[in-house]
Amino acid sequence: MSSRCVLAVLLLVLSSRAHGQVVAFGASNISGWNVGQSEAIPAQLQAMLREKGYTVRVLNKGIYGNTTTEMLARADRDIPVGTSVVILDVSGGLYNDVRNGISRAQGEADLATIRRRLAARHIAVVPFSGTDIPAPYHQADGIHLTPEGHRLAAAHLLPAVTAALGPPSGPPEAVRDACVADARRLCAAVIQDTAKRHACMREHRAELSSDCRRAIAASRERHED
Repeated sequence: MSSRCVLAVLLLVLSSRAHGQVVAFGASNISGWNVGQSEAIPAQLQAMLREKGYTVRVLNKGIYGNTTTEMLARADRDIPVGTSVVILDVSGGLYNDVRNGISRAQGEADLATIRRRLAARHIAVVPFSGTDIPAPYHQADGIHLTPEGHRLAAAHLLPAVTAALGPPSGPPEAVRDACVADARRLCAAVIQDTAKRHACMREHRAELSSDCRRAIAASRERHED
């Protein structure tokens, strides 16, 4: 990789800004019922986003058995300030409504109110329904997703979430982890001054660590694929 390419990636590393967080909000299929937390939609989606260079957290705010009325009651509390995107479960709450004697009309009204509140907060909504995932990816009860179903759901959500977030603000996390230490080592005295920091990194680009160079090269190869 040329020194110019190295520097371009480094400047992104040093000036990158995290996107606002994503909240996955809903009932049991969001929570990851009967699968490991690392296998549930929020964790799967977070990993996919980070592979694409997004410095974003996907909070798991799914609660088993939640009705739409319960979702509405906790929406303001569980969708915190700083949220950019909400993945809204539009089927789990309605299913639980039926079991709890809540009418479909009330359920739809609850979901509409959640949407309005999020719109007022300028938060993008990406709908999710477990019923959109093919039957082979459901557990034996026909309702809850298998780990493979969670992975498929996350993959289906990914394009809409990245569109809502906009382009990634910096290179993948592995590059930042490998190169920020170089910036601190080589340019500690000017680390808080953007212009001086950039000038310093240009001056010291030949002194980058091998880990940093490898991470940059790997990131460049992924983006060129």
